Amino acid sequence: MVVTLLLVAVMYIPHLFGIKTYVVTSGSMEPEFPVGSLVYVEKVNPSEIKVGDTITFYLKDTNIVATHQVYEVDIKNRLFRTQGINNFDEDGKILHDAEPVYYNYLIGKTNFCIPVLGNVNRFCTTAPGCYILIAAIIVVVVISIIVDLIPQPETARKGKFTDKENT
Repeated sequence: MVVTLLLVAVMYIPHLFGIKTYVVTSGSMEPEFPVGSLVYVEKVNPSEIKVGDTITFYLKDTNIVATHQVYEVDIKNRLFRTQGINNFDEDGKILHDAEPVYYNYLIGKTNFCIPVLGNVNRFCTTAPGCYILIAAIIVVVVISIIVDLIPQPETARKGKFTDKENT
């Protein structure tokens, strides 16, 4: 039960504070954001983004979300140029060939991630995962009720000891 509440807390409470969460699905930002991580993204004004920041954004004209590092801010054209820190060419240099990210595609600045939690989140938001989660909660509640109904020995209920045990 505690684990379930903890998972709900780290996955959904940030939403109350305007922080969105997304699952990392590619290795372009490894090792900083491993595949399967849950990234926490804070909405910011595009003017606050600087070179070196990591941003999460929609790919042009899609609902596909990506997270990359900013290597250029073009204020005049209202866009960012980004790169995956794990995208290298054959000479080992980081590739700078990603499409520009226009300000209107920016979701926000990526603050941090929790490895593996994205996979858990993705599983829990599927129908089978939801059923398993609900079943696990029911099992924990039923077991705790059964444990409470089992008669306890007299000394355990009162929390007292006999004279022999005190000496």
